[in-house]
Amino acid sequence: MKKRLIVIFSLLLALLLAGGLFLVVMQRRAAEQAALEKQTALSDAIAAFPLPAAPEAGTEAGQVLSGAWQQVCRAEPVGEALVQGDEAEQRFRLTTLDAQALAAEVPSSLEAVQRELVAAAKHKSEVYDSEGKIHGELLEAAFPALLRTLTESGDHALSTEETLRLRWQDGVWLRENEAELQDVLTGALSDPDALAAELLAEGAAGLAYLPLHYTIDEAALAGPVPDSTAYGETEDPAVIEALLQTPEAQRLIGGQELVWNAAIERYPKGMQIRWYLDETILVLVWQEVEHGGVGTFSEVFLADGSQLRRKISADRILDLHFETASAFARQTNAVLAFGGDMYYHGRMCGVGVYQRELFRFEPLSCDTCFINSRGDLLFRYRGELTSEEEAQRFIEENDVLFSLVFGPVLIDGGQDVTPERYAWGQIDDEYARAALGQLGPLHYLTMNLNCGTHQYYHLFTLRQAADSMIRRGCEKAYALDGGQTAVTILDGQLINPVQFGWERMVSDIIYFATAVPDD
Repeated sequence: MKKRLIVIFSLLLALLLAGGLFLVVMQRRAAEQAALEKQTALSDAIAAFPLPAAPEAGTEAGQVLSGAWQQVCRAEPVGEALVQGDEAEQRFRLTTLDAQALAAEVPSSLEAVQRELVAAAKHKSEVYDSEGKIHGELLEAAFPALLRTLTESGDHALSTEETLRLRWQDGVWLRENEAELQDVLTGALSDPDALAAELLAEGAAGLAYLPLHYTIDEAALAGPVPDSTAYGETEDPAVIEALLQTPEAQRLIGGQELVWNAAIERYPKGMQIRWYLDETILVLVWQEVEHGGVGTFSEVFLADGSQLRRKISADRILDLHFETASAFARQTNAVLAFGGDMYYHGRMCGVGVYQRELFRFEPLSCDTCFINSRGDLLFRYRGELTSEEEAQRFIEENDVLFSLVFGPVLIDGGQDVTPERYAWGQIDDEYARAALGQLGPLHYLTMNLNCGTHQYYHLFTLRQAADSMIRRGCEKAYALDGGQTAVTILDGQLINPVQFGWERMVSDIIYFATAVPDD
């Protein structure tokens, strides 16, 4: 009996132990299952982190920004989550649109748009308002396409790392600072229309006036009509100094050194300084005492070589119809004109070129000055060109528009090359003298030396004319027909004293024209 009780007790104890062990195992399995479910829920909560909705935009530029944002917006977990009880943290790499990087590229891109608009325009009013500022609607129209190009071609994604905090509550992981991370993702694009407007305004504010580049048609027989309000005159050098500091003048001068300066002793004392200035041409004209006579000097800056031009009588080679230089100047709308080479003077010399065509080849007796499409003075000395074929090659290779035939060459490469003897021009006699000089790219000096009144009655040798040009820094200078042909015409009016008191009838002039098209 006792043995039976022991067996029963043992069986009951075994059952109890087995049941306890079963309960422990089941509890452990339940805990493991709960932990697994909790971990799975955490993974799901992290994976389900919602990106913010795409910002709404009403403008085309804003829509471009919103679309670019959607392309780059990402939230990527970094590493494993850190769990402590019912709390967890997960690092995220958040990628959004980099508005600052985009803003840095907008100004230069807007400048490119401005250049395109300027290149396509026929007149500055198509691009700029009366204050010289670019029309806002032009930039607004081009801005969406510009933004699209920038966002598609450049790297404008900004990445940062932020921590997402989670809390286990009622069987669910709650993302406690979800809104904060979404704000980071939205970044500066909470209002894409406002951001687009800000980018455009900041970029446009930095746009400097970019002048239109005009070229006068080679076939045109006259330049555009000058702006009558662009002429001026003053006795006060300070007015000229202020004029030279204007943006229009500074763009044309381009850092080159001027001949004109406030210390020039003008003739007569207090004589007016005259000027013309628009965005394509700057002209300063003054008179000063020179070698005991009167020197009329004109300093000219151009925007394009086509503005240095020639007019011949009736616009036909060797036409016999002569007129005064001032009459020719008015016919051609010249801003500034001066006597030419009197190409039809019976001497039949030099290498004659007009409108790119060679019409005379007599190279032995005189130096020739060729003017190319860049407005440069090119010299060939007497006898240097030996055949018409060689002359034609020179014309084509250097894009020569026309030539001047009188001479001689006075200055070449900054060196005085004035000859002691020359076929004509009475170089050792005293006459009124004329010369055309070049100081730098599209930078010229014209000179007429004439006799004045009272003690300034002297006339000049060619040697004195060369000295006057080289002292003023000419890199190149060429003598033109003097005597009564030595005239300076500004705004169609003769402004210098002339030998014998009146203008000579001439066959041609050289002139400078504005390139701004007629309104």
